[in-house]
Amino acid sequence: MTNALRSVVGLVTIGQSPRSDVVPEMAALIGPGVEVREAGALDGLKRSEIEALAPTGHDEILVTRLQDGSAVFVGEEKIVGLVEQRIAALERGGATLTALLCTGAFPRLHATRPLIQPHPVLLGTLRGLSWPGRLGVLTPSVPHVPQTEARWRRDGFDPIVAPLSPYEEEDPAALRRAADAMRAGGAGLVVMDCMGFRRKTRDELRGLTGVPVLLANLLVARVIAEACGA
Repeated sequence: MTNALRSVVGLVTIGQSPRSDVVPEMAALIGPGVEVREAGALDGLKRSEIEALAPTGHDEILVTRLQDGSAVFVGEEKIVGLVEQRIAALERGGATLTALLCTGAFPRLHATRPLIQPHPVLLGTLRGLSWPGRLGVLTPSVPHVPQTEARWRRDGFDPIVAPLSPYEEEDPAALRRAADAMRAGGAGLVVMDCMGFRRKTRDELRGLTGVPVLLANLLVARVIAEACGA
C-alpha cells in the first residue's frame, strides 16, 4: 500500500493514551499498512478533574487506565462528551475511521466518518453464533457484575458473569477463580467484556475452561483491518 493510500485509524480510550497494554496487540492484527493514532478522553486532565467524573446514581460504571498504569472508575454519561471531542479531534487530524476502546453500552456516538463501537460488534457476533450452555462474561470488577448481567440479559442472553480485572491479569489465583466460575455456571462460550484484556489471558482462560473465548479488542481489530482493506 502506498503512503498516499494509507488508511489512518483513530483509537479513542476512555482513559489516557497511549494504551501500551492494548494497542500493540491490536495494531499487529490491523497490519503495517494502517497508521494508528491514539487519543484519550482523560488526556490532560488533573487527578481532581478525573475524580469528578466518577460514576454516580444509575450511571454505568466504567473502568479504565491512566498513563501511570493505575485504574480509575468513571461514569459513562460523564465522559460521553469528552469521548466525542477526541473523536472529532482525530477526524480533524486525518483519521478515516475511528474506534472506541470500551465495551460499555454507549449511545450512538457522534462522528462524521465511520466509527466502530465495540459493544454492538460483540453483540452482533454473539447473535451470529450458537453454542451449548450459557454465555460466560468476564467483567473488570465486582461493582460491574450487576450492571453487566442486567445488560446481557436485556440483550437476550442467559449470562454467567464473573469479575476479573484486566489490570491484575498476572494473578494466577484470580484467573483460576474466573475460570472456575465459568465452568460452575455452565458456560459454553466466554466473552471478555473489556477492551483492557490481553491475548495471553484469553489463551490461558481457554485452556482452563476448555471452551471458546472471545477477546473484544482483537475482535474489533479484525473489523478495523477489514474496513481498511488491510
